[in-house]
Amino acid sequence: MKILSIGNVTVVLIAFTGAGLGLWTRSSMSATDESVKRHSNSVSLVSTRSADDQEQLVRDIPLRQSNGQRESSVIQESVVSRENAGSVAPAELRLQPIDMLPGIAHPLQVAEISAAADGPLWKLFVVEGDAVAPDTVMGLIDNRVALASVIAAQSTADRQAMMDAAKAKVALADQFLNRIQQAASKKAASGLEVDEAGSRLAEAKAALQEGLESQRDALARLQIEKARLDTHEIRAPFQGTVIKIYPHLGETVSRGAPIVKIADVTRLRADLYVPLSRAASIRAGEATQLLAELPGQPLLNAKVVFIAPLIDAATQTIRVVVEIENPDKQLPAGFAVRLSPLGREPNML
Repeated sequence: MKILSIGNVTVVLIAFTGAGLGLWTRSSMSATDESVKRHSNSVSLVSTRSADDQEQLVRDIPLRQSNGQRESSVIQESVVSRENAGSVAPAELRLQPIDMLPGIAHPLQVAEISAAADGPLWKLFVVEGDAVAPDTVMGLIDNRVALASVIAAQSTADRQAMMDAAKAKVALADQFLNRIQQAASKKAASGLEVDEAGSRLAEAKAALQEGLESQRDALARLQIEKARLDTHEIRAPFQGTVIKIYPHLGETVSRGAPIVKIADVTRLRADLYVPLSRAASIRAGEATQLLAELPGQPLLNAKVVFIAPLIDAATQTIRVVVEIENPDKQLPAGFAVRLSPLGREPNML
């Protein structure tokens, strides 16, 4: 036998290595094909079963752990296969729960009360958390100039002495005319004197009328000044609770800038977008129950106050408005609510 040279040994080793890699590759491909077949069989099984059987199958399929990563269930794989290859029947999609967004319980009334006049915030009569009745004055913009204008207008409108004097002149002129007319009937006064007496009465009546018109103008001016004075007041438009006060005392505020925010939290309202399968059993004016995302308040009583007559074409849902009574203000506004689950579809909310 010839002793193999170093070059020949190298060639032999390369040949054996190539053969080994080829065998390993074929083995891996066979295992992969077998796995695909198993998944295909599983997908076919899910697709051909009834909806109830598929639902039970999905519940029984555990999630597997592989290489530290969570694999998807058979039903999730079938969805991916349907999207990629279109091989899964539409019946499989009915198993997916319709997870609708929850409604938010917000106050029935919320308002930011703005300033109707420019000037410094002069006085505040409330603090955050105070309960206020309708038309309560919660603060004042500096109103000293406006108050002075009201006083001046009031003085002009209250010229009662001038009006009394004008009325007295009319009465005196009327008496003088009557006497002249009686004297003229007895030939004791001339016609010229009668005319002069009548002229004096007409002048007195004209002065009285002018005074009355001036008084009406003054009263109108007084009402304008009072209305202008009222714009410096910050009043509550409804019964509620002071939620926030924006400026500090002494800050200059502009017309339209929010000063106080109030909310009526004695009743809460939420908009729910309910699937058609649930909306058919809901009636306006009826009581219902809500699942609330609040600690210690899992279930709340509510009333259906409105059901929209239109269906949302994109989501196939109907807007349902519910109200929650909160007379003790124990429930804070802003929490999420859902309809209490009914029937066999607890997830279709």
